[in-house]
Amino acid sequence: MLVLALSAGLLATPVRSAEFATRAKHAILMDADTGAVLFERAANVPVPPASMSKLMTLAVVFRALKDGRLKPEDEFLISENAWRTGGAPSRTSAMLIPINTKVRLDQLLQGIIVQSGNDACIAIA
Repeated sequence: MLVLALSAGLLATPVRSAEFATRAKHAILMDADTGAVLFERAANVPVPPASMSKLMTLAVVFRALKDGRLKPEDEFLISENAWRTGGAPSRTSAMLIPINTKVRLDQLLQGIIVQSGNDACIAIA
């Protein structure tokens, strides 16, 4: 019990910016209970979302699978837009699926998770 009480006390100790170090260009550290900002560095500077949009796409799809609105065997058509903006011509990470190909949702999910497939995300969206 003493260890738990001591640990809880350490977790409640506020972090001062001088005590927190990171090499991140953008960061924010907040107290979850109070919302107080304990540390920030360029926290309000806009940055490209990188793979955050892929993670959000996955979250929406997994929720739809759980709710029964989608099934793993559902098929999605790879449109010219998905191919052009997220596929081979985009020179980004992609599954490289040809235009007008029907692909099962479970395969698209694998492409997003393993290959970071932009074309798969666009097709699902």
